[in-house]
Amino acid sequence: ESYLDIIQRLDPLFMEIESYTQPLLIIGHQAVLRLVYAYYMGYSREESPTLSIPLNTVIKLTPKTYDCEEARICLQTIDQNDGQVEPPSH
Repeated sequence: ESYLDIIQRLDPLFMEIESYTQPLLIIGHQAVLRLVYAYYMGYSREESPTLSIPLNTVIKLTPKTYDCEEARICLQTIDQNDGQVEPPSH
């Protein structure tokens, strides 16, 4: 499935999301998440396939009047010394 196919499938979803007033959690494949991120952050369709969507990270997007506020929350990190997964230190 190409990015254009995914965009075509997501168009109705974007219209529905715009009507929500409560927080919404979107879990999806990398291509879908890139397109959702690109839509809200103002990137073009051509830029969307190269956007970085890191694993094990929640990206919180808060739409504002003319832009979108972004916060990234890492859920786990990997110790480079032994490869073991460690929880983030807050």
